Amino acid sequence: MPFEPGQRLSEKADHLGSLIQKTRTLVVELDPVQGAALLIERAGRMELVRKCDENLIDKVLEYNIYQVAARLPNMGEGISFGDDLGTQTGLAIGAERWRRLMKPCFRKLYGMIKSYKPDQIIYMHTDGCIWEIMPDLVECGVDIINPQFRANGLENLVRVCRKERIITIDLDLDRQLFPVATRSQIFDHVGACVESLWMKEGGLGLNVWLNYEIPLENMAAVLDAVEKYRKYKG
Repeated sequence: MPFEPGQRLSEKADHLGSLIQKTRTLVVELDPVQGAALLIERAGRMELVRKCDENLIDKVLEYNIYQVAARLPNMGEGISFGDDLGTQTGLAIGAERWRRLMKPCFRKLYGMIKSYKPDQIIYMHTDGCIWEIMPDLVECGVDIINPQFRANGLENLVRVCRKERIITIDLDLDRQLFPVATRSQIFDHVGACVESLWMKEGGLGLNVWLNYEIPLENMAAVLDAVEKYRKYKG
């Protein structure tokens, strides 16, 4: 039964719920003014969504291919990319879906760079919890990954980047800690990161973000701690 133009939202919701329960279909309201509605079988809807996802991804990839191609002749020793692949608790679309939909795109873009200049260094920043796909990013051509301490957790980074394989990282230190920590807590944090991830061969950088929320004495403590552990030799 189509929706009436004056039908209350709660009545529409009840009607939708009833249809979903009885027919295991999803109702998509196309034109509430004219009262038009369309029933789409769940499998058909998911196929439609998948097609839309892939078409949109193809368009974005096409745009980025042009952007990368324009920069190839003017690259220095390194080229940097930025993204937000993760939330605070995991990948935005999950690891399996990311590998199916997004990994081929990164492989294509970074492959263009490596084909043009095999020794080109690719640096990639991405916010959020991305430790699950850090090896995948390396497989796509990334040389240095810039992960966040707080979102990924030190244990995950040690396991993925030092035990399971070696991945060069430029670690974002815990910027949420800096405004509220004591000097000793800041030194403990920097020390734990360096001592856990340090290798004599290298492969570790520390990235510090300072802003107006951090007291000056805490800024000084961060810089002092980084200076101290810059000389760490194991």
